[in-house]
Amino acid sequence: MANNEKKADQEKEELEKDDEPLLPPISPGKRRRLQTAFDHGSKKGSTGDFDYAHEMFVQCVAGDPANVIYTQNLLGNLIKKYNNDKKAAKRATARDKAAMKKAIGKKDWLNSIKPGAASLRGNPWDASVLKDLAKACGKLGAQECQVLYMNLALEGNPKDVSLNLAAADMFEEIGEFDRAILCLERVIREKKENEELRRRINSLSVLKTIDKGGYEEAERSIDVSVTKRQKESETSDVEEISLEEKLRREIKRHPEEVTAYQALADHYVKEENFQAAIEVMEEGVQATGGAIKAREYLEDMQVLEYKRKLLVAERRARDEVKANQTAAEKSTKAQELFKRMKRELNQRELEMFAGRCERNPSLHGLKYEFGLRLKRAGKYNEAVTQFQEARAEPRKVAASNLEIGECFQQIKQYKLAMKAYGEAVESAGHWDEAVKKLALYRAGWLAKGLKDYETADRYLTELAGLDFGYKDVSALLDEVSKHRENGDLTL
Repeated sequence: MANNEKKADQEKEELEKDDEPLLPPISPGKRRRLQTAFDHGSKKGSTGDFDYAHEMFVQCVAGDPANVIYTQNLLGNLIKKYNNDKKAAKRATARDKAAMKKAIGKKDWLNSIKPGAASLRGNPWDASVLKDLAKACGKLGAQECQVLYMNLALEGNPKDVSLNLAAADMFEEIGEFDRAILCLERVIREKKENEELRRRINSLSVLKTIDKGGYEEAERSIDVSVTKRQKESETSDVEEISLEEKLRREIKRHPEEVTAYQALADHYVKEENFQAAIEVMEEGVQATGGAIKAREYLEDMQVLEYKRKLLVAERRARDEVKANQTAAEKSTKAQELFKRMKRELNQRELEMFAGRCERNPSLHGLKYEFGLRLKRAGKYNEAVTQFQEARAEPRKVAASNLEIGECFQQIKQYKLAMKAYGEAVESAGHWDEAVKKLALYRAGWLAKGLKDYETADRYLTELAGLDFGYKDVSALLDEVSKHRENGDLTL
């Protein structure tokens, strides 16, 4: 029991590690206020009142720095203000820029966003401001917004050597190897041939090849098979091209309809072109005036792309350890990146399901998904509430009870945990076999740790009857039997 608790504490500490701070969940009230400001800003911007719109959009990005739609509108509004004429722009607002620098100096990333965004009023292409905003978003786990700021900085300052080097570092870190290579090639053109940069480009080209070559442990939704792609392309190129053209024509005929954008995004996902899927759904969000269905599908595409990048990071971390077995026990840079990206993905999904639960309070399956993300973030009390509500979904009763038990065990409410595990076993249907086995195992382990050997024997015996090869159930039963034969205390 002590070892299990120690391991659980270590896992919780890892989840809550705050050297790379992430954004806290947004309350329903705050979300409504931000959306109201966004709606006001969108209306004012459409009438040419760009300065008022900017004030509204600054509030939005300050309140939700990871919201891609807010950031796109903030930047797009200013580009329209200056008619995309970079020479017409002046300087970023000095006072706001100084406030942003001060916050960044204190590593107060969240509070650097508002003055940074506000300072762009004078020059939306200011490289130093955009680079700092990108850095802050990276620290906050707002990766898509990080890329938006950096891309605009590069658009306005394509020959800036220090900017391109910083951008190359950022793109490499998030697995965007093509963009990183492009930035380094710009640096070489400005500084002439550079052997060190050329070696780095070659290294990135290798990583790019590995990235496109497949992932051994990819999730089913984004499994990659090069052979399968080649065979499909040999037999159905015409069909795929015609499908894409057909969907594009449908979008042109009915730009206000979400379904065609979704179908085209699905087509790109099948081709494993997640960036194209994201771009088409961004078009859909803009064309439909931010329709909920379009926004949620965009979120789904962004999560898929982030999972792909996470798989790249995982592979790099694994390869780095293999390459240096003597340091296998030490944490490498690639391993730290992978762990940070896992936390960022969970935070992103947590925000996503929080919003969906608020919009769809009767869809209890969403509450289960929200609870899972809260649990992974170490927010066990909040997770229990979501899992309890998720039990209203018939096929989530057993799974929710199991998750409730694990949450209670994490916060050392062992009696409540035992009760929840028992309820998970009792409520398991024929589709819940895996849940039932895990609930029996958890209950057996916990009962043994509580020295309730009779209960432990009952649960573990039932588990052995279902699957004698399950984990270490055989060894656990032997251990429990010895305690009972020795007359050890049973509570």
